[in-house]
Amino acid sequence: MKIYCISDLHIGYEYSNYPKIKEILELITGSADSLILCGDILDLWRTSISEIKRKEPMKSTYNALLSTVQEVPTTYVWGNHDYNVWKKNKEIEKYMKITDDFTSKGIYYCHGWRFDLQQRFGSILYGWLVERFPVLYQLFFKKPYEIKAKEEKYSVFSSAVHDQARIFIKQKKIKYLIMGHTHDPLIDGKLVDCGDMVDSLSFVIIENGKPRLEKMKRK
Repeated sequence: MKIYCISDLHIGYEYSNYPKIKEILELITGSADSLILCGDILDLWRTSISEIKRKEPMKSTYNALLSTVQEVPTTYVWGNHDYNVWKKNKEIEKYMKITDDFTSKGIYYCHGWRFDLQQRFGSILYGWLVERFPVLYQLFFKKPYEIKAKEEKYSVFSSAVHDQARIFIKQKKIKYLIMGHTHDPLIDGKLVDCGDMVDSLSFVIIENGKPRLEKMKRK
């Protein structure tokens, strides 16, 4: 059983690596038994779903995603950038299960923004804005800090989020926690961060119940 976990594709963000997203989707289609999307697959903060569907390179990348999930059993764990994706894009529900988090065989899957204190306290406000006034949100919130290219290899922000995730692991006594959100790929004991397809080009494969971190070649 080979499970692929990817997060933070940010389809809709102008600086996402669209060729590499298509490449990893092609790889998954050909070799995965199942796929876990660990959040921020779309970027509805920056681009509406209607624009993603009609504007390149987002359109062809989005279509590649739909093609993959029709071939590979997929669970979509939504993140803060694709907030309420099932309400905005009904076709998503046709092809995959959508959830906030879930546990399977002792492995807990989530996006990771629940461990981000800043996101946690602001979630009610931005959730209301995204739901009620998406155009205004996309106009005035064009620079979400999570998707900026990082100058440091491991940021203070990522460290704080991962620390909160470790506390959760101890409390719940889970085998592994697999997440996204920080864009910093990591395997540290039971904590596994998929990274992203903006900067790190990383993903996770689980075989025989054990995760390993992989990275796409840049060329």
